[in-house]
Amino acid sequence: MKNLVLIMLSLFFSLFLKNIPAFQQEWPDQVQYYKVSYVKIFINDRCDINKLREQGIVIEQVKMFENYFETYMDSVQIEKLKLSRYQFEILIDDVTKDYLERTKKSREKIKLKKIKKLAEFEYGSMGGFYTFSEVVAQLDDMRTEYPNLITEKDSIGSSIEGRTIWAVKISDNPDMNENEPQVFYNSLIHAREPAGMMSVIYFMYYLLENYGTDPEVTYLVDNREFYFVPVINPDGYVYNEAISPDGGGMWRKNLRDNDTNNIINSYDGVDLARNFSYMWGYDNIGSSPNPVDWNYRGTEPFSESECQVLRDFILSKNFKIVHNFHSYWNVIFTPWGYNMLQTPDSAIYNSIITLATQFSGYKNGNYISDAYPCNGYPCDWIYGEQTIKPKIFSFLTEVGNDNDGFWPIPERILPLAEENCYSNKILAWGPGVIDQPPYISEAEVYPSYCSPSVDSFHINATELNPENYNSVVTAYLYDINDNLMDEFEMSEISTNAFYATCPVPQEENFYYLLLKDEGVEIPSNFYYKQNLKFTTSGPVVLDSITYTIQSIYYRIKTFLKNLSNTVTIPNAAVILKCDDPWLQSISPTTQLNLGSIAPGATVSNNTTFMVRAIDSLFPGYFNFKVEVLSDGWTYWTDSMQVIVTGIDGEETLPTEFTLDQNYPNPFNPSTTISWQSPVGSHQTIKVFDILGNEIATLVDEYKPAGRYEVEFNAERLVSGIYFYQLKAGEFLQTRKMLLIK
Repeated sequence: MKNLVLIMLSLFFSLFLKNIPAFQQEWPDQVQYYKVSYVKIFINDRCDINKLREQGIVIEQVKMFENYFETYMDSVQIEKLKLSRYQFEILIDDVTKDYLERTKKSREKIKLKKIKKLAEFEYGSMGGFYTFSEVVAQLDDMRTEYPNLITEKDSIGSSIEGRTIWAVKISDNPDMNENEPQVFYNSLIHAREPAGMMSVIYFMYYLLENYGTDPEVTYLVDNREFYFVPVINPDGYVYNEAISPDGGGMWRKNLRDNDTNNIINSYDGVDLARNFSYMWGYDNIGSSPNPVDWNYRGTEPFSESECQVLRDFILSKNFKIVHNFHSYWNVIFTPWGYNMLQTPDSAIYNSIITLATQFSGYKNGNYISDAYPCNGYPCDWIYGEQTIKPKIFSFLTEVGNDNDGFWPIPERILPLAEENCYSNKILAWGPGVIDQPPYISEAEVYPSYCSPSVDSFHINATELNPENYNSVVTAYLYDINDNLMDEFEMSEISTNAFYATCPVPQEENFYYLLLKDEGVEIPSNFYYKQNLKFTTSGPVVLDSITYTIQSIYYRIKTFLKNLSNTVTIPNAAVILKCDDPWLQSISPTTQLNLGSIAPGATVSNNTTFMVRAIDSLFPGYFNFKVEVLSDGWTYWTDSMQVIVTGIDGEETLPTEFTLDQNYPNPFNPSTTISWQSPVGSHQTIKVFDILGNEIATLVDEYKPAGRYEVEFNAERLVSGIYFYQLKAGEFLQTRKMLLIK
């Protein structure tokens, strides 16, 4: 009878757990429920978090408040916490049960809801997430639907329980090995983080469905080899399905039976993201030697078969970029993890992350004060191991915010996948960044405002990719009229740093510097393009920012655009006024000097420049080239457009329909939407959420020809991507905006 019960138990679990072949006997005889709580811990300051870690308490993602923080802990960590002197309270006793209760209605709702954005991407059966078997089925479906763009799934090895770890490749000739940059995306190395996996699957469908219609996607697929491993830890993920089939399972590690009792409990499993060889076991804070902790690093580097599989797969390719998906924190991390310091390539990393996060609002993880150390970290090995393989640039995205947690509610699955699609594309462009010729990424000039007693100034510059080139960097000094005044060869003081001391010009004037490398012009990031930006119509407005600089200077060159003709104006009569007292009045001229900021002055937010053209012979548009010389006489350029008043004093009407980008963007909570129409018509402006649901109607009326704007207040909406649409007769245009609270 006892043997019969054991046989029936074994049969039950083999049927219950998907994708476990009947011949596998490695699965433990008993599946034990694993509970995690959400706790509040009271502290004096942030230093107490490290003190808790030093006591062996595992603390990773934290939500900080003034005198306490909140985090996830299992029963093992809570018992340790009881032995400390810190007060705490349990906010959610069982986060899995809480998740199931909170998402009950929405889980039923998404069963009836179809995702509109991509034809093939849909919700899974585990709280909207795919199960492991459903992921495998998706890979098969992709091959069936797009055989010319994606390979058949390929087994690259097995987990400790014998489950297959699958990989696929997307490219224009997927079954051929071409000489193209290779990029690699992976997820679910931690079993309780399925939002990353859904982001990876979504991006795969995005590439497949947009190939041939979207120029950027087409170029990338034609010129890259995209590799994907959606599930690195299939055992742990299937275990979460077993303990909570509707989602919310909190098991993190793999399923190594450390105590060999054939029952999975807190003592079992290895954290696969702490089992790589680079700086493995560096300390006992970034990983644990204790099997009961969920950041247990294993008995030795690469002790786990899943990590061996991932290592060997990476060694078999020539990846330039590797993107690892986790959750949660709205962050992109880069090496190092073991000591939280910058790498020699931090400038390259930061330049890529700046681009990758410009729409998602994600942070650069290296600058987060609450970031936690981790050693034996895949990102560190992928980048830092350079003896048996070349250097590879590795990134780690933590998908979702504090409210999303490890298992976001079903309605958040698509928005999270969408907000990471852009960063995935940017990282696919990454090989072009890391392989390009050197260029200056950072520079500093001091002093930038020189009194008569100062006879020299200094230049520091940081160059990207110097290790691949023999660089000779030269600084060229120009006056305000673009006349070359002097040039200086900069000295290389370290691998990627250059320095020069230069004499101050005798003539009092404004100057700017241009840096060149071996005769090839290098863009110099002295400018403030990311902070100073002019609107393209109406009053010219500085972006909302406050910073102190030494001096700033503007010059504006004008030309007239009248329909299809460009007419140079020798003496344009233009008046520019500013509401700040430091800006001097100016005289009409072709080149307008708007004055300067006194040394050490601070520019206030929302400084508005009113631009008006008078006595013009040509109604139409003035296009101004704006050059800002600041902080070391370097410049930034942009253009602005203003309406020119005609002879009759009436504003020139638009010649075409245009829906402008909202400003500011991102915004919180209000933003302005502007548009123009050349003819009168019934016009609507509507706002939609990421799922296509109509959120608001801002305009719904007849409008004569002209230029208009409307304010959109999102005070009652949650953070995320929204769309606004202008419909006027046959004209229809949609734009995207980002609300960040």
